[in-house]
Amino acid sequence: MLFLTARVDHTAEQIFKIEQLRQLVEKCEDLRVGTEDTLLTKFLHYTRWDTIKAYQAIHAYYEFKRRHPTWVARHPIEHYRQIFYGTHCRYVMPQVDRNGRVLVVFKTVDGFQDYPDYLQSLVEMDDLIFESLLLLPRVQQNGITVICDLQGTTRNFLRQFSPAFMKVVNEKNGVLPFSQRIVHIIQRGFLMHVTSTLFMPFMNKEFKEKIFTHDGRHLSKLREMVGYESLPAEYGGPATNVLDTNLIFNHLSQNAEYLEKLQTYGKI
Repeated sequence: MLFLTARVDHTAEQIFKIEQLRQLVEKCEDLRVGTEDTLLTKFLHYTRWDTIKAYQAIHAYYEFKRRHPTWVARHPIEHYRQIFYGTHCRYVMPQVDRNGRVLVVFKTVDGFQDYPDYLQSLVEMDDLIFESLLLLPRVQQNGITVICDLQGTTRNFLRQFSPAFMKVVNEKNGVLPFSQRIVHIIQRGFLMHVTSTLFMPFMNKEFKEKIFTHDGRHLSKLREMVGYESLPAEYGGPATNVLDTNLIFNHLSQNAEYLEKLQTYGKI
């Protein structure tokens, strides 16, 4: 099952490192976070089970949250229901990609007239999605693949993408604890090329190497990299692979209690 969150059997060495990291976090007076296995292992996978680097990564993540409190989710899951179903711009696929990574799809859908603080809402929705996916053992181990479909980009989006905004996007990319993140950008037309051009200068070198661009009219490379069986139908996958908002929102709802608890974690 895609959303399997069952207990994982760790090796003796991994159990030792989990406990080692737990002790470091518990002794730190600056961190106000839990020490449950799910939180600790996502940072350990991210740092290839290097305890000290995982501890530093926890500090970096919550330091970002402290300095940029509006860049993380701040409301109960139900608060976001209307915008999820009103825009249909965020999805997760039921099948993993050819490399075992969970596949998510982000679309640019112009909702600026319908939703106040629309860009802020998108930032918070993405934070929820990432945190919810990092609950999954397969995501902690294998990472995710993201399809960013920019074909719906409008001038309303371009007005929001200031250098300051892009700088924070890059900063958050640098602290998200995914062991691997592959990004496929689908673009077509002048506005879409402008959008990706705006983003790229702010991305660090390591992250740029994991970004691949595709012309919306020619997606054979995307099918090859992701795998035909995993792709949504509209990108050349099987006709049965229909994008469904229910999959991601149900996952969020089923984990609402813990996701809302995570919102209280921080650093002083």
